Amino acid sequence: MNRSQTLCTALLVVLSALSPTAAAASPDSPRQIMAYYEASGSYDSLVAFSGSVNQLSTDTFGVNEQGKIHGTAPAQALAFARSKGMQTFAAVSNFGANGFDGKITHAILNQPRMKARTIAQMLSLVRRSGYTGINIDFESIDRADRVAFSLFVRDVARKMRAAGYLTVVSVPAELKDDPQDSWTGAFDFASLGQSADILQLMTYDQHGDWGKPGPVAGLNWVDASVTYAVSVVAREKLSLGIPAYGYDWNLTAGKGVQVFWKDIPALIAKTGATPQWDSASSSPFFNYRAADGAEHVVWYEDAKSIPLKSALAVSYHLAGVSVFALGYDDLNFWQAIHAGGF
Repeated sequence: MNRSQTLCTALLVVLSALSPTAAAASPDSPRQIMAYYEASGSYDSLVAFSGSVNQLSTDTFGVNEQGKIHGTAPAQALAFARSKGMQTFAAVSNFGANGFDGKITHAILNQPRMKARTIAQMLSLVRRSGYTGINIDFESIDRADRVAFSLFVRDVARKMRAAGYLTVVSVPAELKDDPQDSWTGAFDFASLGQSADILQLMTYDQHGDWGKPGPVAGLNWVDASVTYAVSVVAREKLSLGIPAYGYDWNLTAGKGVQVFWKDIPALIAKTGATPQWDSASSSPFFNYRAADGAEHVVWYEDAKSIPLKSALAVSYHLAGVSVFALGYDDLNFWQAIHAGGF
């Protein structure tokens, strides 16, 4: 299926899913719907929208250069998730004092003692806290560590599988395999896809508060990312990342901030902005002038853009979708997910 055929199929799925009968049936779909849990506000969303989620990844753990895992398993959330039959994953990241830290991963991947400690601690964490598996979320990895990272994931997955657990690996969106790319070069999709049970595609942050304004997850960009991913990884191992947020750029100051999905309507009402639609990326945006006179532009997701993405996962026959994050959402967000065929 080529890209234009895929997009047409996605649109047809959305149009049919928007009928009242189709939307009502969607939450019972067997497709995987993973949601990420953070400390702030996530529990209330987990409880409120548990009927829409069957996989929960708790983004509550980190690892240091010595291979020691730190963080807390949210006991109440895990107990609730298990009571609803959800699979649960412990997300372990290399997030340090100043963001994702390639030095942490370099130490772990290239020092046998640190690597062994990290893997042992991951297995112990999953066992003692009753998780279904581990979610490796290592970002900003040095491209020179490409082979070492693939071997690490292979070894983690072998240990987990032997003990009856699953392995999820979060990977950046890629349009092609480029080992020299400073952000994605360390991620060999073909190798990682052979080892992991699920590759969680981070098909969001196409643009963010660190750079120039633009779509958070333009449909054309997401589609191109999936086109590449399915060319090297089994479709049933891929989870399509979907953002429950946007970014508000202060054009006058040259900086931006993240804005949750649930807060967008109030921002539009407060500023009197008129939402617009970018047809190239199938993304909404709006401009406004703040009280201090600063010019702003906000790129975000809405009830029209989200179903196009979830429908893309359906048309590509992926395992499912993965939402970042619980607490950013509201009922309208989950209705938009289901409108795409889930």
